[in-house]
Amino acid sequence: MSIKIAIDAEPGLLPEPLSFQESDYQKSPKGFREWLFIATLCSTQFFVQGAFGYILIPLNLVGQTFSQDASQTETQMAWHIGAYSLTVGTFILFAGKLGDIYGSKRILILGWTWFGIWSVIGGCSAFTSSPIFFDIARAFQGIGPALLLPNVLAIAGRTYPPESKKKRLIFSIFALAAPLGTLTAGAIGSAFAQYVWWPWVMWVYSMGCFVNAVIASWVIPQDIPFWTPNDPEQKIDWIGAILGVSGLLLLNVSWNQAPIDGWQTQYVYTLLILGFLCLFAFVLHERRVKIEPILNITIFNRHAAAVLLTTGLGWSSFGIWFYYTFRFIQRFRGVSPLESAAQFAPGAISGIVAAIATSWLIRAVPHGWLMTIACGAFLAGCILQALAPVEQSYWFNTFWSFVIMAWGMDISFPASATVLSDAVPAQHQGLSASLVNTVINYSIAVTVESHVNDNGKQVLQGYRAAFYTSIGLAGLGCAVAIGYVAILVDRGSTKEEE
Repeated sequence: MSIKIAIDAEPGLLPEPLSFQESDYQKSPKGFREWLFIATLCSTQFFVQGAFGYILIPLNLVGQTFSQDASQTETQMAWHIGAYSLTVGTFILFAGKLGDIYGSKRILILGWTWFGIWSVIGGCSAFTSSPIFFDIARAFQGIGPALLLPNVLAIAGRTYPPESKKKRLIFSIFALAAPLGTLTAGAIGSAFAQYVWWPWVMWVYSMGCFVNAVIASWVIPQDIPFWTPNDPEQKIDWIGAILGVSGLLLLNVSWNQAPIDGWQTQYVYTLLILGFLCLFAFVLHERRVKIEPILNITIFNRHAAAVLLTTGLGWSSFGIWFYYTFRFIQRFRGVSPLESAAQFAPGAISGIVAAIATSWLIRAVPHGWLMTIACGAFLAGCILQALAPVEQSYWFNTFWSFVIMAWGMDISFPASATVLSDAVPAQHQGLSASLVNTVINYSIAVTVESHVNDNGKQVLQGYRAAFYTSIGLAGLGCAVAIGYVAILVDRGSTKEEE
């Protein structure tokens, strides 16, 4: 039996209605086991964003372990966050392909195990007092989430067909888990850092990773094999993988190292040029490769590209806003890490409400309008924090910035993930999930500030410059989203006249 899915709300999303075979979808667990299955999938985002938050919020206390003073090494400490986000965003695309080939369940269990091991090692780096060793451990830790994120969404996409209520529910809960995970881990990490020792938070979360690996091996159904080992066309595109990963790594290292050494430094702009060359070669290779490519370009059209572009711009603004908001309130308002987590709590609650609302909005509102609303929330949140005076009460700009920004996060992710998941057949669910997660996590990895701070003498001006950059990115995302909606509305009007 086949099921045809036609998306009429916005013409042109797909060239033709896709036909899905029920045999392409694995059977979901039943009863309690199904709810445990859903909880296991959604806990992934809770842990992934937790590993981001439990270092970011108590960052000053973590830096003290490595003899880093906030007034002198502000940009160097950014690598404690950037190294993790860098590998999460860089390796996701390849990890999704591994799941498509070898089975998402297998790669998921590997991801949880890898995540747990490097969380232990990251905590142990405190014994070395070496920030470089810690950053390397954080980078390797990020490979675990890269293996997890696309394969979790791929499993959901292969278990529940397009337009499924449970599929929308999972994507919405997945988005809900992001702010909740950041808040929870930030609070736990700050409490450990202030009253015990910060490495304990990494060790505690590593235990959760190992537990999830065991539960996933029990509740997740076996994958439907889409790969035939003896088929010469179904091999891993290693050349494409190397070019794609290298390009993303080189670009991100260049962008994050520029604030430390300056764009005029030879190796910084050399890495940038090499990164663009690798990505250009990657695109050319993917168009011509004879075997199954890492990135199947045939799933792209301008509508999918518009969704990914607005998502990337919005989350780039969010990554900058998130990092510098906590730096701002801790450094200039004297807020402790634990108090910082408490101040973020309204944002996490707002994110939960947004994720629940989005599960309904996806069915009622065309996704072009959803992306416009999300980018508008990103823009408003960035403007509020950029204009917040140091001496102003938290309950004015900063409070509302936290609350509003959550709607950008928790509308854009489930909307873009659902659109792309519904747009591709079951065997490409890993690729679909990889694209969304690559765009989001790679965008978060970008930090700015640069030399506007006059080598640490004008730190506040440096923070303001970072916030204005986030405003520019969110504003550009709004412009793309509005243009996208205008094209769709015009196309719809033309069809009515005809």
